[in-house]
Amino acid sequence: MNYSDFLSQIRCMVQSHMGSQAAVSIQPVLKNNNLRLDGLLILNPGENISPTIYLNHYYEEYLDGTSMQDIIKDIELVYETHRCPAAFDTDIFRDFRRIRHKIAFRLINLEANPDLLADLPHIPFLDLAIVFYFTIENDFIGSSTALIHNNHMELWKTSPEELYSLALQNTRSLFGCEIRPMEQLIREMTGQSLPLPSGSRRNSDFLYVLTNRDRIYGASCILYRDILEQFAKQVESSFYILPSSIHEVILISAERSPSPQSLQQMVHEINQTELAAEEILSDNVYLYRTDTKELELAAPHTQRERTSR
Repeated sequence: MNYSDFLSQIRCMVQSHMGSQAAVSIQPVLKNNNLRLDGLLILNPGENISPTIYLNHYYEEYLDGTSMQDIIKDIELVYETHRCPAAFDTDIFRDFRRIRHKIAFRLINLEANPDLLADLPHIPFLDLAIVFYFTIENDFIGSSTALIHNNHMELWKTSPEELYSLALQNTRSLFGCEIRPMEQLIREMTGQSLPLPSGSRRNSDFLYVLTNRDRIYGASCILYRDILEQFAKQVESSFYILPSSIHEVILISAERSPSPQSLQQMVHEINQTELAAEEILSDNVYLYRTDTKELELAAPHTQRERTSR
């Protein structure tokens, strides 16, 4: 069975299980870094929002031998776990006064997201784009987020600049910001220290991780100018920023660092071998300069850019 037939059969089987009163549909979803997925939506009477259940990985499971019946059971379990059985108050999305304190930002790659950015208010930042989202809290669905699209901006009669001003304050208030030694984080997560050759210097002592409290979309912490300035004072030098993912970045003093070319090669290899496609932020490395207090692209073969934002 090819993928198109698989989707059709999934929709028909879910519709049969849910009954004729349920509205079952499959919608294409454009994600970060041009990742295109197919999402199943189920709306029962009285419901006006649905969890999006992505089907692409289920097709891989089907090809590996999982039965359609088992896939349907799993889909229904996901739906029942995340559904909102009562009508959700969507009026909040129309009232800018109610939503403005929930607006935050995240960073994505500028060049890798032309189609997505065409529909999102955004602000270019080096080789990245600042995009905006709002947080949603509900007794049934818990905490969730939704990207802000151009139609939201038009409805609210606002601008990317106003969204940025609000998000700069809200994001830090909602999610915090922290810089911690990488060695400490790895020890907390694994209970072990970084393995190093006998007699080698502890290079991990020079590596720091910058992220937010939830470690989700924490790479946006590089937008906090005072945080970067404070870290430069701490290490008493300019420093490089390695975009390890959309969720965090790695900081390393320029005086203790390999060459920018070596750092960029390392970032590229990690992006290609360790990260899911939608979690990649950039292949470039950034340099925070103590003399200008600005962030710029560090790789010498890339046109150097600065931002005063």
